[in-house]
Amino acid sequence: MSTMVKGRDGSGAEVRHHTRTPRRVVEAEASWVACTVLFLCTVYVILDMDVLWSAFGIAALSLYILPIVSKRDPFQALPWEMTLLLSSPIILHISEGSRALSGAVGWWDDFTSLSFALSFATIGFLLTMELHMYTDVRMNRSFSVFFVIMFTVAISGFWQVGEYLSDVLAGTDNISSNSQVMNEFLWATVGGLVMGFVYGAYIKAMPRSRREVLGLIHFWEVPGWKRG
Repeated sequence: MSTMVKGRDGSGAEVRHHTRTPRRVVEAEASWVACTVLFLCTVYVILDMDVLWSAFGIAALSLYILPIVSKRDPFQALPWEMTLLLSSPIILHISEGSRALSGAVGWWDDFTSLSFALSFATIGFLLTMELHMYTDVRMNRSFSVFFVIMFTVAISGFWQVGEYLSDVLAGTDNISSNSQVMNEFLWATVGGLVMGFVYGAYIKAMPRSRREVLGLIHFWEVPGWKRG
């Protein structure tokens, strides 16, 4: 639905109002539920004095809240599937706290590593999206995919450095062997490659009406658009 309004200079400007359809309400509610889980997990790791995961949770929550605050619209929440991906590694980290799953399920460590990589890729995607929305930075589709892939691999490297420092300074046991570190890098590369191309196809395939509702209408699809 769109309406013509008069600007101060007398010119007409088209303002688009988005109807809060039942589907939009349900999607926003699902996204908020996933965000609530992320928030509670972040509070848990903060109270547990888990510095690395606290930083992860705060960064993820910040990227989630920014579009809502800037648009002043709670229905501007990120797609629920992206919020779920953001939440998954910290949920798995908490569930792994007893080491019971790691010891009983042979592929559990690989699964958590892949989930972590997918979440980092999602953060990289959100960064590209919000750079487009709030700055003058512009990336074409190919470079955006490349950015997501490289961001995932690079952040994984910094994360491993953080885990090593935590082991040395705080006496934790995050890194058990060099093989574990190489395994983490492998899954980060796989996850970054997969999600870089998945998110490229994801935005292209998303219906225009949903991109408008989510504030993604200008992202990658409309070259030369201007902010404001």
